[in-house]
Amino acid sequence: MNAWKMPVAWMSMVALLVGGCNKDEQNVAPTDDNEAITTATLTLVNKAVPTDTVRATIENLNTTADFSKATLNLKANTTYTGTIGLLDKTKTPVVDATEEIREKVNEHLFVYTYSATSGSQNALIVTITDKDTNPAPGPYPVGLSTDMQTGAAGTGTLNVVLRHQPNVKDGTPNPGSSDLDTSFPVVIQ
Repeated sequence: MNAWKMPVAWMSMVALLVGGCNKDEQNVAPTDDNEAITTATLTLVNKAVPTDTVRATIENLNTTADFSKATLNLKANTTYTGTIGLLDKTKTPVVDATEEIREKVNEHLFVYTYSATSGSQNALIVTITDKDTNPAPGPYPVGLSTDMQTGAAGTGTLNVVLRHQPNVKDGTPNPGSSDLDTSFPVVIQ
Protein backbone atom coordinates (compact mmCIF):
# COMPACT_ATOMS: atom_id res chain seq x y z
CA MET A 1 0.00 0.00 0.00
CA ASN A 2 1.29 3.47 -0.83
CA ALA A 3 2.44 5.65 2.05
CA TRP A 4 -0.15 8.32 1.31
CA LYS A 5 -3.04 5.81 1.12
CA MET A 6 -2.30 4.48 4.67
CA PRO A 7 -3.18 7.77 6.48
CA VAL A 8 -6.32 8.17 4.33
CA ALA A 9 -7.43 4.61 5.18
CA TRP A 10 -6.65 5.18 8.88
CA MET A 11 -8.61 8.46 8.97
CA SER A 12 -11.58 6.78 7.25
CA MET A 13 -11.62 4.03 9.85
CA VAL A 14 -11.46 6.56 12.74
CA ALA A 15 -14.32 8.53 11.17
CA LEU A 16 -16.43 5.36 10.96
CA LEU A 17 -15.72 4.46 14.57
CA VAL A 18 -16.49 7.96 15.84
CA GLY A 19 -19.60 8.13 13.68
CA GLY A 20 -20.69 4.74 15.00
CA CYS A 21 -20.49 5.97 18.59
CA ASN A 22 -22.82 8.85 17.84
CA LYS A 23 -25.40 6.53 16.26
CA ASP A 24 -26.73 5.40 19.65
CA GLU A 25 -26.79 8.86 21.23
CA GLN A 26 -30.09 10.60 21.77
CA ASN A 27 -30.72 14.26 21.35
CA VAL A 28 -31.46 15.49 24.85
CA ALA A 29 -33.26 18.76 25.28
CA PRO A 30 -31.34 21.19 27.46
CA THR A 31 -32.75 21.59 30.95
CA ASP A 32 -33.70 24.92 32.43
CA ASP A 33 -31.42 25.87 35.28
CA ASN A 34 -34.10 28.04 36.81
CA GLU A 35 -37.66 27.03 37.59
CA ALA A 36 -40.34 28.37 35.22
CA ILE A 37 -42.99 30.04 37.38
CA THR A 38 -46.18 31.68 36.10
CA THR A 39 -48.28 31.67 39.28
CA ALA A 40 -47.43 32.34 42.93
CA THR A 41 -49.94 31.82 45.76
CA LEU A 42 -49.41 32.68 49.42
CA THR A 43 -51.77 30.92 51.84
CA LEU A 44 -51.82 32.17 55.43
CA VAL A 45 -53.79 30.46 58.21
CA ASN A 46 -54.51 32.35 61.43
CA LYS A 47 -52.92 30.29 64.24
CA ALA A 48 -55.57 31.35 66.78
CA VAL A 49 -58.53 30.83 64.39
CA PRO A 50 -57.63 28.07 61.90
CA THR A 51 -60.79 28.72 59.85
CA ASP A 52 -59.47 32.23 59.09
CA THR A 53 -57.46 31.70 55.90
CA VAL A 54 -56.01 34.41 53.67
CA ARG A 55 -55.00 33.52 50.11
CA ALA A 56 -53.31 35.83 47.61
CA THR A 57 -52.33 34.90 44.06
CA ILE A 58 -50.30 36.58 41.35
CA GLU A 59 -50.92 35.16 37.86
CA ASN A 60 -49.01 35.51 34.58
CA LEU A 61 -45.62 36.19 36.14
CA ASN A 62 -43.99 35.30 32.83
CA THR A 63 -45.87 38.03 30.91
CA THR A 64 -47.93 40.94 32.22
CA ALA A 65 -48.53 39.99 35.84
CA ASP A 66 -52.11 39.99 37.12
CA PHE A 67 -52.26 41.40 40.68
CA SER A 68 -56.09 41.46 40.90
CA LYS A 69 -56.08 38.69 43.58
CA ALA A 70 -52.69 39.47 45.11
CA THR A 71 -53.52 41.55 48.20
CA LEU A 72 -52.83 40.02 51.60
CA ASN A 73 -55.59 41.37 53.88
CA LEU A 74 -54.29 40.56 57.36
CA LYS A 75 -55.47 41.18 60.93
CA ALA A 76 -53.30 43.30 63.20
CA ASN A 77 -51.40 41.60 66.04
CA THR A 78 -51.94 38.11 64.63
CA THR A 79 -49.69 35.15 63.86
CA TYR A 80 -50.24 33.22 60.63
CA THR A 81 -48.79 29.95 59.39
CA GLY A 82 -47.80 30.50 55.76
CA THR A 83 -47.13 28.35 52.73
CA ILE A 84 -46.24 29.31 49.19
CA GLY A 85 -47.38 27.47 46.09
CA LEU A 86 -45.82 27.92 42.64
CA LEU A 87 -47.09 26.72 39.26
CA ASP A 88 -45.81 26.68 35.70
CA LYS A 89 -48.92 27.03 33.53
CA THR A 90 -46.92 27.21 30.29
CA LYS A 91 -46.84 23.40 30.28
CA THR A 92 -49.64 20.88 29.72
CA PRO A 93 -50.39 19.48 32.16
CA VAL A 94 -49.60 22.31 34.56
CA VAL A 95 -46.35 21.72 36.47
CA ASP A 96 -46.35 22.13 40.25
CA ALA A 97 -43.04 23.99 40.64
CA THR A 98 -43.46 23.77 44.43
CA GLU A 99 -42.88 20.01 44.22
CA GLU A 100 -39.77 20.52 42.10
CA ILE A 101 -38.43 22.95 44.70
CA ARG A 102 -39.34 20.55 47.53
CA GLU A 103 -37.30 17.86 45.75
CA LYS A 104 -34.35 20.26 45.46
CA VAL A 105 -34.54 22.15 48.77
CA ASN A 106 -30.75 22.12 49.06
CA GLU A 107 -30.63 24.42 46.00
CA HIS A 108 -33.39 26.92 46.86
CA LEU A 109 -34.01 29.75 49.31
CA PHE A 110 -37.04 32.03 49.57
CA VAL A 111 -36.33 35.57 50.75
CA TYR A 112 -39.28 37.51 52.25
CA THR A 113 -38.90 41.27 52.72
CA TYR A 114 -41.65 43.53 54.04
CA SER A 115 -41.58 47.24 53.15
CA ALA A 116 -44.08 49.53 54.88
CA THR A 117 -45.80 52.35 53.02
CA SER A 118 -47.76 53.35 56.14
CA GLY A 119 -47.36 52.19 59.72
CA SER A 120 -44.34 50.44 61.18
CA GLN A 121 -41.60 48.72 59.22
CA ASN A 122 -42.02 45.90 61.76
CA ALA A 123 -45.75 45.52 61.01
CA LEU A 124 -45.03 42.18 59.31
CA ILE A 125 -42.25 39.87 60.42
CA VAL A 126 -41.65 36.68 58.44
CA THR A 127 -39.85 33.69 59.97
CA ILE A 128 -38.92 30.75 57.74
CA THR A 129 -39.85 27.50 59.49
CA ASP A 130 -38.51 24.78 57.17
CA LYS A 131 -34.92 23.68 56.62
CA ASP A 132 -33.02 21.83 53.90
CA THR A 133 -30.78 18.79 54.39
CA ASN A 134 -27.43 20.40 53.57
CA PRO A 135 -24.60 19.09 55.77
CA ALA A 136 -22.88 21.27 58.37
CA PRO A 137 -22.67 24.18 58.57
CA GLY A 138 -26.27 23.65 57.35
CA PRO A 139 -29.07 22.85 57.39
CA TYR A 140 -30.21 26.15 55.89
CA PRO A 141 -33.66 27.76 55.66
CA VAL A 142 -35.86 27.06 52.62
CA GLY A 143 -39.03 29.17 52.94
CA LEU A 144 -41.78 26.94 51.56
CA SER A 145 -43.35 27.32 55.01
CA THR A 146 -43.27 30.35 57.30
CA ASP A 147 -44.72 32.05 60.34
CA MET A 148 -45.90 35.61 59.71
CA GLN A 149 -46.49 37.91 62.66
CA THR A 150 -48.40 41.15 62.13
CA GLY A 151 -48.12 44.20 64.35
CA ALA A 152 -50.16 47.40 64.28
CA ALA A 153 -52.32 48.42 61.32
CA GLY A 154 -50.55 49.61 58.20
CA THR A 155 -49.92 48.95 54.53
CA GLY A 156 -46.94 47.84 52.50
CA THR A 157 -45.60 45.17 50.18
CA LEU A 158 -44.16 41.75 50.81
CA ASN A 159 -41.42 41.05 48.31
CA VAL A 160 -40.89 37.33 47.67
CA VAL A 161 -37.71 36.21 45.91
CA LEU A 162 -36.84 32.59 45.19
CA ARG A 163 -33.09 32.15 44.90
CA HIS A 164 -31.75 29.24 42.84
CA GLN A 165 -28.45 28.24 44.47
CA PRO A 166 -27.13 24.89 43.23
CA ASN A 167 -23.78 24.01 44.85
CA VAL A 168 -23.48 27.47 46.45
CA LYS A 169 -26.29 27.66 49.03
CA ASP A 170 -24.97 29.07 52.28
CA GLY A 171 -28.11 30.35 54.03
CA THR A 172 -27.81 33.86 52.56
CA PRO A 173 -29.59 35.30 49.50
CA ASN A 174 -26.42 36.40 47.72
CA PRO A 175 -25.22 33.39 45.71
CA GLY A 176 -27.16 32.06 42.73
CA SER A 177 -29.86 33.55 40.53
CA SER A 178 -33.56 34.37 40.95
CA ASP A 179 -36.36 32.02 39.88
CA LEU A 180 -39.01 34.41 41.19
CA ASP A 181 -39.07 38.06 42.23
CA THR A 182 -42.50 39.54 42.88
CA SER A 183 -44.35 41.56 45.53
CA PHE A 184 -47.71 41.08 47.23
CA PRO A 185 -49.61 44.19 48.43
CA VAL A 186 -50.26 43.98 52.20
CA VAL A 187 -53.07 45.59 54.18
CA ILE A 188 -52.99 45.10 57.97
CA GLN A 189 -56.09 46.26 59.86
